[in-house]
Amino acid sequence: MRDPRLTRRRFLAVTGAGTAAGGLLTTSSATSSATNSAGSSAGSSAGRADVVTRGLTQAVLAAFEHHRLVALGESHGRQEHGDAQQVLLADPRLPHVVDDIVVEFGNAMYQPIVDRFVAGGAVDDQVLRQVWRNTTQSPLATGDQPIREQFFRTVRAVNWTLPAERRIRVLLGDPPIDWSRITTQGQVDAFLAQRDTHMASVVEREVLARKRRALIFYGSGHVMHSPEPGQNADHAVPLIEEQTGRHVYVIVAGSHPRLATCPRRTVIPCSGSWLESTDAGRFMDAPRLCGFPLGKLADAVLYLGQLTDLTQPLWNPAIFLDPVYWAELQRRNAINGNLIDLEQYRQQQPITLPAPPPVSCVANRGH
Repeated sequence: MRDPRLTRRRFLAVTGAGTAAGGLLTTSSATSSATNSAGSSAGSSAGRADVVTRGLTQAVLAAFEHHRLVALGESHGRQEHGDAQQVLLADPRLPHVVDDIVVEFGNAMYQPIVDRFVAGGAVDDQVLRQVWRNTTQSPLATGDQPIREQFFRTVRAVNWTLPAERRIRVLLGDPPIDWSRITTQGQVDAFLAQRDTHMASVVEREVLARKRRALIFYGSGHVMHSPEPGQNADHAVPLIEEQTGRHVYVIVAGSHPRLATCPRRTVIPCSGSWLESTDAGRFMDAPRLCGFPLGKLADAVLYLGQLTDLTQPLWNPAIFLDPVYWAELQRRNAINGNLIDLEQYRQQQPITLPAPPPVSCVANRGH
């Protein structure tokens, strides 16, 4: 390791390797403790339902021992994923191994604002909200779910007790679209086309070129490896890997009935378990991935629970009673061809996440 702050001895001290504080390996089998202490994998057989799991924080810290970049792929709209992020951010060991966090839910045009905010500076709420409200995804995704604001405020709180040289920087990965200048769909499309290339350039320039380490918080579709040469070549992580030669350790969120006995909010390596060869389409509830082994797309999985147990991070409908904000959302929706019904934002939503019907990859082979 070249980073003088992180010798191997210090890394082991920081991560608490071999201690209960770091979240020792656990398995879905009640008889696996002896196996874990011996250091073997309970999920070494692809045909077995039991798998070795780690706590999210411990898995992330361990990944940084060998990688400068660790990506945590998100299934959008799930409160449990936001909760997992909060637990990870709050761990006092994280700032010892992470310099930056690259996020999808922030417009790069506001990077100076976020730099000032997470460093403890004064930023008006109205100014801060622009960071997540004015991305290329508006108005379909306004960023008004509480987990987005909580993320920025948690990083600020974590940095409060840290010396300046160890504070975590948040890098905004969404292209710098200026909605005040946008009047046509073509202008929006130009920025949408840059989403992955822009994030990759941010990582290369602000992280790798400066010999730093970064977490990447993005939707799973942006961070999955290429299953074959040329596939997913325009996605952010494959771009980074191709252009820099560095392997990004990828953890994707997902669920499967065979994981029902695993603890929630745990990470399971794909290599050496049945997850390596399982169909990614069913695991990630994404028919377009049917036919691809999960182990080709990710290094590990984050299990948050069965789909029927997941909940939504709900916005306050009163947010959308602001006439100025509402008018701007209507303007953006009109530019995009009125693709969504904005009135849903003003209505109370159920806390439970509507579970889609199970994906049948047999019927979707070849997609």
